Amino acid sequence: MATREILWNISGIGEAVLYTLAAITLGVVCWGIYKQIRRVLKGQPVTFPAPLRAGRLGKAIVTVLSNRTVLNRHKLGGSMHLLIMWGFIVLIIGTTIVAIEYDLFHKIIGMEHFMLQGWFYLAFELVTDIFGILLVAGLLVALARRYLLSRPQLKHQRVDWVLPVLLLVIAVTGFMVEGLRLAANASELGYAPGWSPGGALLAGLVGGLDPAGLKSAHVAIWWLHVLLAFGAIALLPFVPKAMHLVAAGVNIYFEDLRPKGRLAKLDVEGAFERDENLGYETLADLTQKDLLDVVSCTECGRCEMNCPANISGKNLSPREIVLGLRRQLNTEIPVTGTPGESRRILDAEISPESVQFCTTCMACVESCPALIDPLSKILELRRNETMIHDRFPDTYGDVLMGMEKRGNPWNEHPTSRMDWAKGFEVPIMAEVAEAGKGVDYLFWVGCSAAYDPRNTKIAQSMVKILQTAGINFAVLGEEERCTGDAARRMGQEYLFSVQAEMNVEMLAEYKFDHILTICPHCYNSFSKDYPDFGGEYSVVHHTELISDLIKEQRLSLTKAIDAMATFHDSCYLGRHNRIFDAPRDILAQIPGLKTVEMERNREMGMCCGGGGGLSWFEEETDQRVNDRRVEQAANAVETASSAETPSMIVTSCPFCLTMMEDGLAARETTMIDKDIAELVAEAISSD
Repeated sequence: MATREILWNISGIGEAVLYTLAAITLGVVCWGIYKQIRRVLKGQPVTFPAPLRAGRLGKAIVTVLSNRTVLNRHKLGGSMHLLIMWGFIVLIIGTTIVAIEYDLFHKIIGMEHFMLQGWFYLAFELVTDIFGILLVAGLLVALARRYLLSRPQLKHQRVDWVLPVLLLVIAVTGFMVEGLRLAANASELGYAPGWSPGGALLAGLVGGLDPAGLKSAHVAIWWLHVLLAFGAIALLPFVPKAMHLVAAGVNIYFEDLRPKGRLAKLDVEGAFERDENLGYETLADLTQKDLLDVVSCTECGRCEMNCPANISGKNLSPREIVLGLRRQLNTEIPVTGTPGESRRILDAEISPESVQFCTTCMACVESCPALIDPLSKILELRRNETMIHDRFPDTYGDVLMGMEKRGNPWNEHPTSRMDWAKGFEVPIMAEVAEAGKGVDYLFWVGCSAAYDPRNTKIAQSMVKILQTAGINFAVLGEEERCTGDAARRMGQEYLFSVQAEMNVEMLAEYKFDHILTICPHCYNSFSKDYPDFGGEYSVVHHTELISDLIKEQRLSLTKAIDAMATFHDSCYLGRHNRIFDAPRDILAQIPGLKTVEMERNREMGMCCGGGGGLSWFEEETDQRVNDRRVEQAANAVETASSAETPSMIVTSCPFCLTMMEDGLAARETTMIDKDIAELVAEAISSD
């Protein structure tokens, strides 16, 4: 019958040593993981809005076992990771089966064989060998990606090659042990060695050699394999890159299910009165989830390679933000050794300048396979810099003052807020309310569309669309103030809270069913930020409404627009709020308009460079994010159309429109930029 002797060729003393080493290894691993857990629990407690139920566990298991977060973005890297992970999983399961067979059924119950015999044993040998081969293949691909293909985001530190090489040696020595056993027992096997393809290959290389020599080599390599395996397992909690094997799955399970990019409300006045800290100043301010993020990072660099600030050459890497926190954590709260002195985060491992370059686009969050959130940490560091240390770019001063004094970052007088509407019959909300009525849509124009001469065309186009479709709407006029989004993302939480409270109080006086915005930043504030201030609204972006109006045949688009267009996904419309299809559905209905996608689109679209307050930030000419994005748009259009066809970038955000136009001006091209509302207004039938 097909079977094999477990611990063949190992003496009784060797068996005793094996169990001793296994016990020591298990003790070291448990102690190390316990110390890691203790470090994470030193963070501020986290309250999860959803209970930790089976559904969350099931989702986490599926995510981890499918490698969905890796495969969806990077096919080669994801396939490599899948091979390594499943190779280890199957080999660990196989080792566990062998241990149960030997320790329980053989040693305790006294059965010669229970599971590992007959067809089950043959299937066991075949499956474990195949997955062992896949493990070796995955490790070889990992080394090739790093050192032959030279992926720019991959580092080249010692641990970056030691770890995969160690694992590769462990896997290969495992096959060598099997091959030597098969060769030494060739005449006594009760089955074809081909059921163990990896071992059979090596057995064929040494077949015919002296059996005594094969047995001696088997013992030597068996001990090498055991010592390396136990050593790698024991080191797991103490090598950050290896620790992600445990921590990443836990981090995925504890995913923050609240809206991405959301910031917690702060009691700013109370904190000042109590002389408390705001934002993140030291490691003591980080939450338990933040510290779990730090421990879980595998240093893959996907956040860095997708960060628009980093791509444009600025001194910001989301990976280095997380790894800087890890270095500080290892110094101040080490797994082993003496704790270090507490330091201010931006004086320790992270550059204060770097946190100001973040556009809050959330590309780092979207691209992380371990669901780590560098953005939340950057924003909390920025809050501390702005409110506690009064440090922020000089150009922000006038923006914040204008928002505080006049209710808009352009520092324009409120009486000029309706200048954009001259020549249009636009109902004012106060007048509608005075007549005892309400509206279906409160059209929140936003500061950019009200005061920026170029962007006023978006508001005017939207009015034409609303009136053509017969929508019952009104605007606030001079009562409208900035939502405060830019102030909050700049780190000035107090000013944001003042704006939010004033707006919520003012909006409570009027009757409306929905708030309609043309600015994704306003959309995001109303839908995600304002509920913490008592403002619960049904918020609609203009692309959503226009798309619905076309589907309901309340808008007729008959005028052809002969052009090749590429759509730029606004970060706050797309990644932050998952609105990707509505604008594309609209463009598909415009007669004559041809569209082509940029290489980076939808979830992986690249920022215009204006988010997080950076519309008012003076960038170096060779580090402008919008220039990179315009270049991507131009490449897409030029590839898909002839030089004679007019080309354009279509946007759905006033800030994106401004940034794209600045980039186009610097490029000196015939390509133009238009908001999607402008195109629809142009295509509306004049009948």
